[in-house]
Amino acid sequence: MEHEKIILVADSITVGELAETLNLPVTTLIGELFKNGIVSTINQRIDFETATIIVEELGLDVQLEKKPKAASVERKAYVLSDKAVDRPPIVAVMGHVDHGKTSLLDAVLGTKTVEGEAGGITQHISAYQVVRNNRTITLLDTPGHEAFAALRQHGATLTDVVVIVVAADDGVKPQTIEAIRFAREANAKIVVAINKIDKETANAQLVKTQLATEHKLNPEEWGGDVVMVEVSAKTGQNIDKLLDLVLLVADLEELKADIDVPTEGLVIESHMETGRGSVVGLLVEQGELKPGSFLVAGTSYGKVRTLHDFEGKPRWEERRVGERVESGGCWNIK
Repeated sequence: MEHEKIILVADSITVGELAETLNLPVTTLIGELFKNGIVSTINQRIDFETATIIVEELGLDVQLEKKPKAASVERKAYVLSDKAVDRPPIVAVMGHVDHGKTSLLDAVLGTKTVEGEAGGITQHISAYQVVRNNRTITLLDTPGHEAFAALRQHGATLTDVVVIVVAADDGVKPQTIEAIRFAREANAKIVVAINKIDKETANAQLVKTQLATEHKLNPEEWGGDVVMVEVSAKTGQNIDKLLDLVLLVADLEELKADIDVPTEGLVIESHMETGRGSVVGLLVEQGELKPGSFLVAGTSYGKVRTLHDFEGKPRWEERRVGERVESGGCWNIK
């Protein structure tokens, strides 16, 4: 008796790819999936376990095995030259749902950043910039719903400082704890913004006690090393103080970047836009990005046609490190 043929497949595979691998008509595979209660299309992905069950149901003389995962390639730490210049701090704003982190950004920027989001909850990582004392701060607004925990973690790894927003009338919540963990894993400095102090039920001291005793975030006024600021996104109280302290914390890190080097950066998000094609939100880490430049991210590449700032205004001049730009014309960079 001949041994079963062994076919290596990834953790997930499209219906079309599996049909081609098994040398079957795709309609046969779709029909078998339908019999098992799975309505699919040729481009729909199915996991390894589902693919294995379907192969068994079809009675094929093959055995599926998972492809070994490629070893992850660690990104080499960039070594600054002696010509490195100061760069804007990159600050992620995190917090529990309804604790007012996006409202806090509204107060900082003087805009309504949450408009258009489902239920008033941030669903995408968005980047903004604000100028304080002639210095630029790049702000990342990270998703605040548990369903977007992975995106929020991605946001933390991009940042120098994490502002964790905690409502003074609600205290530490699950997503607050999650944000603290993400910030620590990213080795980012933590600043706590105790929001909603304008409310009658606000108790900032209780919040500080929770953070100090349960999460080892000791406020400076208690002899610790964590900056905590009592703010109100509604009234604007202490917003300027928060920005000043963020800059102070960033100064201690002596953040610098090189300008005259090939551009490197991180893709924050990407989407297709009618009339513009692929639009990619980028955060430049080193070098300068210019129209006409070619970008490569993974297996995707494209040419920068236009640059726009976070307000959507065209920017034709060079974009320096730490700034968030959108480059129209880049193909589906992720």
